[in-house]
Amino acid sequence: MTERYSKYLTHGLILLVLNLTLAGFQGNVKLGNKVLIESLETDSLRYDMFLLEDDNGQPEGYMAEIFTPVCHTNECYPVYVNFYWDLLGNYQRYDVPEGELLTKLDHVPFDVADHDKLQEILSNERSLLKDYKIEELVGGTQTAAVNGVDAVTGATLKTIKNEVIYGAVYSCYTLWHLAHGEMAAIAKAYTTENYSGDQLLKFLESGHYPYQYWAIDKVLAKGLQKDEKIAATMLQILQSDNIFLARHLIKVLPIEVFSSKERQLQLWETMESSQYRLQMDLLDKLKTLVLYPEIQNKLFSSLKNANPAQQRKILEVLQKQTNLHKTQQFQALEYLEEGKWVEEMTELLKNQDKLDGKIKKTID
Repeated sequence: MTERYSKYLTHGLILLVLNLTLAGFQGNVKLGNKVLIESLETDSLRYDMFLLEDDNGQPEGYMAEIFTPVCHTNECYPVYVNFYWDLLGNYQRYDVPEGELLTKLDHVPFDVADHDKLQEILSNERSLLKDYKIEELVGGTQTAAVNGVDAVTGATLKTIKNEVIYGAVYSCYTLWHLAHGEMAAIAKAYTTENYSGDQLLKFLESGHYPYQYWAIDKVLAKGLQKDEKIAATMLQILQSDNIFLARHLIKVLPIEVFSSKERQLQLWETMESSQYRLQMDLLDKLKTLVLYPEIQNKLFSSLKNANPAQQRKILEVLQKQTNLHKTQQFQALEYLEEGKWVEEMTELLKNQDKLDGKIKKTID
């Protein structure tokens, strides 16, 4: 029996004792800044999965201490590795426990370049490795006996050569599927089952867009946008550099979030400083709102300097407003008398619930 396999058996006995000890406890077990949330031991895989906490007991991410034998034909390579995920199960990084090695063919240890390449491979959640079975990547029993445990079949070499490390194909395949498989799903499920309002707020403030998208969905599903602090934090996202997240947010936010004059003014200020695509989305949102006179006035004033596409949007917003104050009604009449947007201004004024009498005479 080799020294490495003696260590494997010793580790197995230690884990067995640990599992028997933990069986007497209810719930998760906390070990320092780690909370054990899942353990598994089979012939082909063993891991302990932990929730990682900061010094204040707040969740930071997940990690798993993993053992898996990488086997093909009659030869196996024991692999010890630690994986780390964020709080939604997105793979972050790996490391190797002290005294352990990742190896390639003929027990050649990974060098620094190999570790960098492996991190790159594991970080690619869209890797082609997800589309193959291991039998399609590694030769059959006879081929492997001749060419080595991690020989790549000729048919797939060109396709996946950038997705693997030569001499460590089986290892790359196995570790990628561990990084993006069941354990990642367990991590996300644990957060989904145990998150709090404070956690949602931290996700929204994080600047980490996977957290922010996830938190927005949870906030809206639970109706938590009514919470003033959460709503204010979401509105700050509209002013972030992530235009895609901001555009998504403005489309999904319920109109009641903008029912107050202060919120509508904030929305307008955001629009004035936003990129063009977001400005157009914000105008679409304004079209769904009953606007305060201050916003209506800003819309009328902005018509002159807007480009044609923006003018069309602004006019669409104004035509949805049937509660124009007398001041805004006379602004519309002024544009009408100047011969600007005659059809739109005429329709806008005729649709008012309380049209000023002088204006009505002028139109008639």
